[in-house]
Amino acid sequence: MKLIHLSDLHIGKKVNEYSMIDEQRYILDRILEGIRLEKPQAVLISGDVYDKTTPPLEAVMLLDSFLNSLAIDGLTVILISGNHDSAERLAFGSQRMKKSGLYIKSIFDGENEPVTLQDEYGSVNFYSVPFIRISDVNRVYETEITDYTEAFALVVEKMQLNRNERNVLLSHQYVAGASFSESESSIGGIDCISKDVYAPFDYTALGHIHRPQNIGSNRLRYCGTPLKYSASEIGTEKSYTVVTLGEKKGDSKLCDIDVRIVPLVPKHDMIPIEGSFDELLSAEKNENGFVTEDFVYAVLTDEDYIDNPAGQLRTVYPNLLNVRYKASGRTGYTGVEILEKDVEKHTPLELFTEFYRQQHDGAEPDPAQEEFLNNIISEIWGEENETD
Repeated sequence: MKLIHLSDLHIGKKVNEYSMIDEQRYILDRILEGIRLEKPQAVLISGDVYDKTTPPLEAVMLLDSFLNSLAIDGLTVILISGNHDSAERLAFGSQRMKKSGLYIKSIFDGENEPVTLQDEYGSVNFYSVPFIRISDVNRVYETEITDYTEAFALVVEKMQLNRNERNVLLSHQYVAGASFSESESSIGGIDCISKDVYAPFDYTALGHIHRPQNIGSNRLRYCGTPLKYSASEIGTEKSYTVVTLGEKKGDSKLCDIDVRIVPLVPKHDMIPIEGSFDELLSAEKNENGFVTEDFVYAVLTDEDYIDNPAGQLRTVYPNLLNVRYKASGRTGYTGVEILEKDVEKHTPLELFTEFYRQQHDGAEPDPAQEEFLNNIISEIWGEENETD
């Protein structure tokens, strides 16, 4: 049985306030092309379908379009919610959707009935566990567990798996040993789960971690995000995972398995650039007048302060996400890209404005914010530091 494993679509996400919706629409179209070529029996989507619990309308419409496009004869789609999703919103209409082969498990309620599919080797049982917290397990099973591994082990125990059949799990959790990137949030040691809990499953389709990776073996895998969502993911190849489940032979507890990845090429890549301001601004341009239309994180090697570098660079790097200075002598820990020797040349308002630009992708504070800051400056330093 062939499966496609996806997760962490984060539809509606913004990177440095830049909407990724067009990039997501493009990459979902590429995934659909791949699904039509692969002809899997099931598509597994392991949580964080949306980036926000209250997604914008364009994100809802894009997911609706994607799921409708998956309405291919004989294709089953199984989807769970992640920590970024609203479980209640994803659950809307889920009972009716089962008739079209779309199974959504977004609310943890202790129900363990699997979705069972058949192939030439028999049954494959798909169990779905949306993102859960210890409190969810304690509430459903009326326990007082305090450890994540113990809580998830109880969830698996309640499934009463038939080990003579093949079993697949969709899970959106942090498994101990996983390597994560800056674009994940709320990931730490307290909520990690031992990989041993997942040992009974022939394959576990994990979500929650954005870097594609196996945990211990290819039977326990994060497929990662289909797009890069932070500078820490630069250089990481994005993909979707294709899993083929074979036969359980003899007394083997697990079936034969083949796991491979299919690379995804984005509409625009995410790249770093480095150099002096003049070098970056005067670099060779394409026929559209841009150096590159990829998403760019720029590092300036200049020693002197550049006025509004992001705004100027964006004329030739239209998808510029961030600018920072490389020089160690700057007050980088504050986020204000001004040389220490130049601080006295600038008023407090000018310093704040530069800090604001760095934190808001080159945007300027509005008049109300400036007035508020001026009032504070006047109270602290006196009127001589006010600006017009």
